[in-house]
Amino acid sequence: MKLSVNLKLNQSLKLTPFLQQSIKLLQASQNEINNLIEEYLKENIFLQIEGDNNNYDLLKKNYKTSEKEFIEEENFFDIFTNQTKNITLKDHLIDNIALFNYSERDQVILYYLIDAINDDGYLLETNQELIRDIPLKPEVSEIEINSLINDIQSCSLPGIGARSLSECLILQLENIKDNKNFVINAKKIATEYLNELATNKIEKITKKIGDSEKNILIAINLIKNLNPKPGLAFKKILLTEYINHDLTVLKDKGTWEVYLNDEEFFKIKLNEDHKDLIRDNEFLKEQFQEAKWLVKNLEQRSITILRVARAIMEKQKTFLDNGSHHIKPMILKNIAEELELHESTISRVTTNKFIKTPHGLYELKFFFGREYSENNNAISSKSILAKIKDVILQEDKNKPYSDERIVQLLNESGITIARRTVTKYREILNILPSNQRKGKN
Repeated sequence: MKLSVNLKLNQSLKLTPFLQQSIKLLQASQNEINNLIEEYLKENIFLQIEGDNNNYDLLKKNYKTSEKEFIEEENFFDIFTNQTKNITLKDHLIDNIALFNYSERDQVILYYLIDAINDDGYLLETNQELIRDIPLKPEVSEIEINSLINDIQSCSLPGIGARSLSECLILQLENIKDNKNFVINAKKIATEYLNELATNKIEKITKKIGDSEKNILIAINLIKNLNPKPGLAFKKILLTEYINHDLTVLKDKGTWEVYLNDEEFFKIKLNEDHKDLIRDNEFLKEQFQEAKWLVKNLEQRSITILRVARAIMEKQKTFLDNGSHHIKPMILKNIAEELELHESTISRVTTNKFIKTPHGLYELKFFFGREYSENNNAISSKSILAKIKDVILQEDKNKPYSDERIVQLLNESGITIARRTVTKYREILNILPSNQRKGKN
């Protein structure tokens, strides 16, 4: 497996300016592309906007966004950096891991581990799921996985790479070099008593730990000032930015067709009016070359996004016909092999690219979900998530379903699933346990 573009853990990789620009454009959202084009138009005389200026001015007004960034979280304990970053969480982890020397085998494992970490910073897949998905011979061992997860956790913001909320908090608490009672108590609460903390059973926690209520309250205050979602430090949110779809899928004469939504996006072309000035001017030669690269890369970006979107929708016709309960299992590799592209390219194309469907607006990467097999039937994990969410939405709020009851209801609908899997998926949906949902709307 080649990792030369997506994950190269040494400093020898050199990409051409053309390829660097191509990768940057491919992973950018359409709003970011529009802002980038604005900058190029200001600085490069060999570029011009297609269409009339009135249309350009309208687009410019619609897509002008503030550079001010924020995250909708409270201030956390001051030993942690919680400002938003200008790189993705994945890029940050790759950059930090690149400081170490790893074998080619470890690089492949790290690629899959980093790819599995969600936006909140959690690695929720089990070791067994990871072993199944990592295509190495001999098969990856749990020792290898645990060792490399530990490396990821050690080289980033505390809590990133955690397998649960409890572990996330513990990883942060371990960075406080202090053996005072309130730190020790906080670790005990994070390890054993989070359910009691969630239901505000302070007296029970105090009795179990065997310390004064005052000391327990100090420990709880410390926990409340930790960051439960450390990965969000890398999720840039713009105050005035809104989602506009890149693609639309419509049924035309009984066939689902995918179209680029390019009417509202900036289009540029080469302006060759100044080409005669290039002759002996190196700076202008570079500008002209850069302009040609930009036009070509933007055209290729559109072609690639459209190819990938059409391939995804072709595999998700049951979703288009029936909705999110009918998403088919699909992984990046399926589309990569069909289109003869690298998995990293598919990952870039499907991130921050949105498609308007009959069932709402979806990010392209939403349609990738791991397969859950039962009785020789393959079901997408996304379908199971949707079913669990629907079951809980329909419950009596005064008598919410336990995870065991949800298992029974899913069994009745033809889905055989373990209780621990229901618990895992419920947590992914950020839905509380039944005892904490009681009486809540």
